[in-house]
Amino acid sequence: MQHNDLGDDLPVVTNDLTPPVLPPSPAMPPPIPGPVRHPLQFTGSAGEFFGIWFVNLVLSVLTLGIYSAWAKVRTERYFYGNTRLAGAPFEYLADPIAILKGRLIAYAVAIGLGLSAHFQVWVVYIPLILFVLVMFPWLIHRTLRFRARYSAWRGLRFRFVEGVYEAYVNFMFRPALQIITAYMVLPWVRMHQHDYTVTGHRFGGKRFRFAGDLGTYYIPFLISIGLGFAAYVVMVLGIMGAAFLGAAVSGGGEPGGEPSTGVLVGIFAPLIVVYLALLALPIYVRTKHMNLMWRYASLGGHRFECTLRARDMIWIYFSNGVAIVLSVGLLVPWAMIRIARYRARHFALLADGELDHFVAEAERAEGAAGAELMDALDMDVDIGI
Repeated sequence: MQHNDLGDDLPVVTNDLTPPVLPPSPAMPPPIPGPVRHPLQFTGSAGEFFGIWFVNLVLSVLTLGIYSAWAKVRTERYFYGNTRLAGAPFEYLADPIAILKGRLIAYAVAIGLGLSAHFQVWVVYIPLILFVLVMFPWLIHRTLRFRARYSAWRGLRFRFVEGVYEAYVNFMFRPALQIITAYMVLPWVRMHQHDYTVTGHRFGGKRFRFAGDLGTYYIPFLISIGLGFAAYVVMVLGIMGAAFLGAAVSGGGEPGGEPSTGVLVGIFAPLIVVYLALLALPIYVRTKHMNLMWRYASLGGHRFECTLRARDMIWIYFSNGVAIVLSVGLLVPWAMIRIARYRARHFALLADGELDHFVAEAERAEGAAGAELMDALDMDVDIGI
């Protein structure tokens, strides 16, 4: 402490504790960049696709179905070309002639099944059914190979390299266990099917990976069981309530009389609720499992994000069905564009680094008979792709 020059007694405070000079610190490493999110973009429009769809329909009818192979290629190329990832569109490269050959084989089998069932020619129908069931995993395998072989992004094609034996394990032997376990192993079966589907694909010299967690697959399954049981309870209580109410209202009436409109509504309304719930619950489980499949999938360090909402998917499927029925099928293009736009809006690639390190692989042609037979027999495999 020192005195000032004015001679007064006011002290002057000085700071003698100067901080020491520290040596320069080494340069801090730059922060590790996080994954870059590339959302999927779909740019198609219902009005534009309606023209393609309508021309396809007319020409397919006029050519007795022969043009349907070209119609399929035009449709797939429209949806692929209007789906972009990181600024680059997807490509559909299948040959219509190959699809036509496969389609002729597929529809020959489908027509044989239909005619033999209609005329009760069981000596033909039963062997054909058994043939299709036995060949079902092989058809799935061929479908995956065909779709991958003729799908491309940035000029590079996808490939599916998993074997047929694994297809039989995942799509025949494991699903057979569902029957003897009252379908309680369905999440386990679904997870292994997703594992087979994802890890079987390759792109640009790299193989897709899958690291699923069985517990997360069981969560939506158990929730659906609880919702189904709740819907069943609502149905029973509703019918019982309507029956008691009808008995009370018509207590003074003649026995054997016709039930009132209110009683009929009270009985059938719960049945309709349960029926709609049974239609919605599979969509709920499938949507949740789809999100899980992409969450656990990866490609060379890149990961994926799928955030579909079950209630949105249920509403889209329901409203699309109503619109198609009321429009006598004319709103099919609008429904297809709508679901494609929604799925793209809820999907993204989480890129860990650059996307230019993929290389082309050797390729060979794939037959379309298996894929077309799956379409002809209207088999829904839920392969998640």
